[in-house]
Amino acid sequence: MRRVYFQLIGNIPVVGPVFGSSEGARRWAIRWVERYKTIPDTRRGVRLSVIRGGVFHTLTVTVNGRVLFRLNGLDELLLQRLYREVGQKQVLVFSSFISGFPEPTPIVLTEGLGLMVYQWPVPFSKKAGSHFRKKKVHRGQNGDGKS
Repeated sequence: MRRVYFQLIGNIPVVGPVFGSSEGARRWAIRWVERYKTIPDTRRGVRLSVIRGGVFHTLTVTVNGRVLFRLNGLDELLLQRLYREVGQKQVLVFSSFISGFPEPTPIVLTEGLGLMVYQWPVPFSKKAGSHFRKKKVHRGQNGDGKS
């Protein structure tokens, strides 16, 4: 199982697998970008779903009903950060990372390779035990939404 990394870049959440070399990261990114290009242009509907496992979970990206790729190895903390940041920013970028110190570097910065999802609400699937928190509605003093 490959390590998955999550990073905020300019306040935009970026998630993806970590590779030991730039060649491996580039190959992975090019593979799924090319796969995305083969899908017909007519309204590409992107769906994100989380399949919960024991300790680690899987994030699946589906476009028009076809699986584009799966990210295995998300732990609960990473998943909670992902939910929070995507809910606030309403955008998510998928990219591969190159292992480095002090932290991995996303190939979206060095090569410009990434897939941006910018729908609201981001359609995390409620299937397979995934969950999300409901948005709070602030009510006025009289309970009708007006102050």
